[in-house]
Amino acid sequence: MRYKVADLVKAPPGATRWIEVDDVESAEHAGFRVVAPVKGRMRLMRSPAGILVEGRISTTLNLECSRCLEPVELPIDVEIGEHFRPTVTIPGGAPVLTDPDEEDEAITEIDERQMMDLSGVIWQNIELALPASVLCRPDCAGLCAQCGANRNLETCDCQPPVDPRWVGLAKLIDKR
Repeated sequence: MRYKVADLVKAPPGATRWIEVDDVESAEHAGFRVVAPVKGRMRLMRSPAGILVEGRISTTLNLECSRCLEPVELPIDVEIGEHFRPTVTIPGGAPVLTDPDEEDEAITEIDERQMMDLSGVIWQNIELALPASVLCRPDCAGLCAQCGANRNLETCDCQPPVDPRWVGLAKLIDKR
């Protein structure tokens, strides 16, 4: 998802360009697999220090249910807002001096050929949009801790282990 932005870097602040994101990458990423193209529309706006990227992207991911480990397809819709800074000036290619007080991330740099890569920012935002736990359904029963059976599909006769700290109370109940 690389875009040539030399014309926008040369433009005065406020200049705008729209781009369509349509990436069919279906690779593995940090515990999920992309099963639908990443699509969206981004506005690139020239700012005094670089290019402001704003827009929305959407895709569908394949993840595992947190309880039963069955596959789950999860639609994701993410709003993106990042500021990209050039690493060299146009024309001439002299390195741009950076402010030591500002955060500097390599994924938000415009390279020396005036190419801007949105991949890192998009994947970072998708990962941040993932829920802490994904369930195949709200009432997922999960896996049996003893035999590993999927309790959504079958029942098992396993008894939960007795906590040794409660054995004394169990003896009192048995005496009644």
